Amino acid sequence: MVMKLTSNERAGLRSPVSSARTLPPRAYTESEVFEAEKHRLFYSEWNCVGRIEQFQEVGDYRTVWLLDQPIILVRRETGLAAMSAICPHRQMLVIEGDGQTGSFSCPYHLWKFSLEGKLISAPLAGEHQARDNDCDLPSIRLEQWQGFVFVTLNPDAEPIATRLAGLTPHIEGYDMAAMRIGHSQTFDSPWNWKLLVENFMEAYHHIGPHRESIQPQQPAHLSFSSGDALKGWAVLNMPDDPKRESSSRLPLIPSLKEGQDRQALASVVLPAFCWINTPSVAFWYQIEPSAHDAFTLTIHTLLPRPLLESPDGASVAASVGGIIEAIHLEDVPANAGPWQALKAPFAQAGWLTPLEEAIWLVNQWWLDRMDDECEAHSAN
Repeated sequence: MVMKLTSNERAGLRSPVSSARTLPPRAYTESEVFEAEKHRLFYSEWNCVGRIEQFQEVGDYRTVWLLDQPIILVRRETGLAAMSAICPHRQMLVIEGDGQTGSFSCPYHLWKFSLEGKLISAPLAGEHQARDNDCDLPSIRLEQWQGFVFVTLNPDAEPIATRLAGLTPHIEGYDMAAMRIGHSQTFDSPWNWKLLVENFMEAYHHIGPHRESIQPQQPAHLSFSSGDALKGWAVLNMPDDPKRESSSRLPLIPSLKEGQDRQALASVVLPAFCWINTPSVAFWYQIEPSAHDAFTLTIHTLLPRPLLESPDGASVAASVGGIIEAIHLEDVPANAGPWQALKAPFAQAGWLTPLEEAIWLVNQWWLDRMDDECEAHSAN
C-alpha cells in the first residue's frame, strides 16, 4: 500500500516552501500508512541502531528491533556485523539483550550458532546438522558513518556514506566519530514518530515551548535550513544571538570549524535518524517506532572521549543529560497536542513558514516513496 493523496493535497505538498502545506492528518493517524512506511521506508533504507564504541571486544553483542525484525549486532574477528536474531528452526529468538559471548544458543531446542551465524550443532536433529547455509542466521547489511552503526534490509540500498556525502561537510568539525555515549534516557512516546522528527527540524517553536530555555541563546528568527530532498537529509542551523555570550561552560571540541563555536546544528536523515551538535557535546535522538501511535525515544548524550574519561566525566554527562531531558520535556506538549488534534474532524494540512523549510525538504523524500502517483510513475 502507498499513500493516496488528492490532487489538492499533492499540490500543497509539492509547492515551494513559501506556499507549501504539511502532510494531511491521515498520514499520521492511519495504521495502514504506518504499515506502508515499514516496508517503503524503514525496511528499505538505512536505520541507525548503535554506536561503534558499544562493541569493543570480539563477542560483544547487542540485540535491537527494526520494527518487526529482531537483529543481532556482534563484533567478530573480522569486525562488526549484523544478522537476524530468529532461529531458522522454529522462529524462536536466539538471544535477547546485550553482553559478551563466543556463540549463540537458541533457548528453545539448543541449536547453537557461531558469531558468524553458522549453525554449529543441532542436538538430536539428525541430517539437519549436515546442511549448509539454509540453517544459518541470515546476514543483514551493516555500515558505519561518523561512529554510528546502520543496518538495512535492502541489499540494493545506496551506501550510507555515498547518500550522506553532501551532509558530511556540515558536521565535519564536530568530530562525532571520536565521541562516546556518556548518558542515556528513554521516553515512551504515545504519538506518531513523524511529529517528533518535524518538531526536531524547526526552530520556529523556540518562541513557544523554549521561550525561556533555548530562545534567548538561539533565537528562532536567526535559524536557517539546508538539505537534499532527493537524498532525504536536512540540517537546521541555530546560530547564537551575537549580542549574548556563549552559554557553554564545557571545553570546545578542538576540531571545530569557523562559526561552529557559536551555534547548534540539528540534523535528520530519514526515516528517523536525528541528532544535535553543539560546540562541546552532541545528542543522538534514537527513535524506534512500534506502531502508528507509539515509538520509544532514547536520547544519548555524546561527549568527546577525553572529557568523558576525565575524573568529572560521568558527572558532566549526567548533568548535560539532565539539561537535554528538560528540553525534551518542554517538547512533549508540542508532540502530544498535535497528536490529539490530528484526529479531529476539522483537522487539516497546515501551512509551512520559511522557518520550517527542513520539514518541506523531508516531506519531499517521504512523498517520493509513499505517494501513489510517484509509485505509478516509478513502475512505468
